[in-house]
Amino acid sequence: MKKREYPKTVFRKKITKAVFWTGFALVFFLSVIAIVRVGNATAGSSEPDQPKQAEASGVINLASGEGGQSFAQNFAAEYFSWGLSDEDKEKRMKRLSRYLAAGLDEQAGLSFEGMEWGSSLKESQVWKVEETGDDSALVTLRVEHELKRTVPPDPEAVKKAKEDKKDPPKAKEEKDGPHEKYFVVPVKTDGQSFAVHEIPYLTAAPEKPDITAEPASSEDGKLNDSEIQQEIHSFLNTFFKVYTTGTAEELAYYTETDDIQSMNGVLLFKEVQNFIVREGERTEEYQVDANVLFEDELSKAKMAYPYQLTVTQVNDRWFVQRIEHR
Repeated sequence: MKKREYPKTVFRKKITKAVFWTGFALVFFLSVIAIVRVGNATAGSSEPDQPKQAEASGVINLASGEGGQSFAQNFAAEYFSWGLSDEDKEKRMKRLSRYLAAGLDEQAGLSFEGMEWGSSLKESQVWKVEETGDDSALVTLRVEHELKRTVPPDPEAVKKAKEDKKDPPKAKEEKDGPHEKYFVVPVKTDGQSFAVHEIPYLTAAPEKPDITAEPASSEDGKLNDSEIQQEIHSFLNTFFKVYTTGTAEELAYYTETDDIQSMNGVLLFKEVQNFIVREGERTEEYQVDANVLFEDELSKAKMAYPYQLTVTQVNDRWFVQRIEHR
């Protein structure tokens, strides 16, 4: 069979078409490969950039965090614990070595020359934390420590006891305190643990702030309706009695919210000492400022607490919508 021959024009068109589509396919293929490579490169480069972004947004200073604060308190417990014997001094030095940076004074600046009292820490509280760098902070503690010493017996009394052939008097233990101090601990971290990198020191106690207490509720807007006042006073007596002695189910009968929890077993209601009633935002709603006297069940101590309540009347029944200390 004779092979079919195409006209030259048709043959050229077929060649041109084949070259076009082959080139198009090659360009498309190369474009896909380029996009995939760029995507992989972007994904790969974004991961190491994350820590840089975290650093740019702020470095976390572990020395000023809870770990550094706990470290400072643990250090203070050892710092304020000392005795006067050589053995006590040696033990304190070994205990402090776990906290002190290399090269710092082994007793953390404490000198025993002329010292007459030993010490033990009673308690410490973190008072203030001040960052001094990306990896360091000054942790100020409020500490209470007690002083103690052994007082030898009077030599004359010992001599007389021997002459009278009696047991000589014994040495006495004396205590003084507790004494309150404010103690600054310089803390530095390597990201894994902490060290006291400078000599800790005592600082002056903070002065009492010039803060005035919030004034008692004024009578502005006071409701003068004596009948409403009497009804609310009677309701408050009932409510606070249930508030301190009733179950959750009993308390729910007088409230419109589940947020109010019973104080049963904690306080006993004694009386509503005084109160001011104002109209609320809605009909039959009232704002009440009340001073309420309670008694602690264990100690029998009396405590007067100021409250602000929102009460409402629905079908001749009173409910508490909100109660909070003010």
